[in-house]
Amino acid sequence: MSDQVILRVATKIIVPTVLLFALYVQFHGDFGPGGGFQAGVIFAAGIILYALVFGLRRTQTVIPSW
Repeated sequence: MSDQVILRVATKIIVPTVLLFALYVQFHGDFGPGGGFQAGVIFAAGIILYALVFGLRRTQTVIPSW
């Protein structure tokens, strides 16, 4: 998908927003019921979106391996 400039730019804007929202859901779960599972799903959705647009190899370079 290297020729899809609009999709790549939109993903670079959307993914950090999604990851910040996942962080918000995680910390908001401390004050209410749940939050951990939902935050994990939102975080994974952001990473999956990044992998779909930029490819698996580039995603593996962004995410640290444990």
